[in-house]
Amino acid sequence: MGAVVEAARGWLDRVFLWTGYLAGALFFGLAFFVTYDVLARKWGSLVGLPTTRVTDEISGYILVLAATWGLAYTLRTDAHVRIDVLLPHMPPRLRALADRLAWLVMAAFAALVAWRIWILVEDSWQTGIRSSTYLLMPLWVPQVILGVGFSLLAVAAIVSMIAGPSDAP
Repeated sequence: MGAVVEAARGWLDRVFLWTGYLAGALFFGLAFFVTYDVLARKWGSLVGLPTTRVTDEISGYILVLAATWGLAYTLRTDAHVRIDVLLPHMPPRLRALADRLAWLVMAAFAALVAWRIWILVEDSWQTGIRSSTYLLMPLWVPQVILGVGFSLLAVAAIVSMIAGPSDAP
């Protein structure tokens, strides 16, 4: 059983690593996208640069993807910000118990949020609701992105609770 758990943990850590790097790349690309559009709006008419007119909407979708898909990687690499007031003064076994309890609460919270998002995705899919913006994006698309992100976070919290934090960078 230990080999199966270890193999699953390794596979999931590679998935979380991929989503973490994807999130970082998206934040980096988003900075260029927004910068271009700001410059094009300011001086584009002078030099013939077109504006996208959908920067707000696209950047919102990219932020949802990058932020939520990066949460699982951040949790597995033990990089979430937390306030350690009492933790350093606890004995190692009590500290490990506190960590496991925190991961359990995180898993429950993320699973609850993911569950509600997936209900919203189904509703948006069935009703065919779209954004009231220039792109008229079906709302289930960003909702699926959000649902996947919180589902990954719930899985990462469960993996952390079972196996501890990852050794990955």
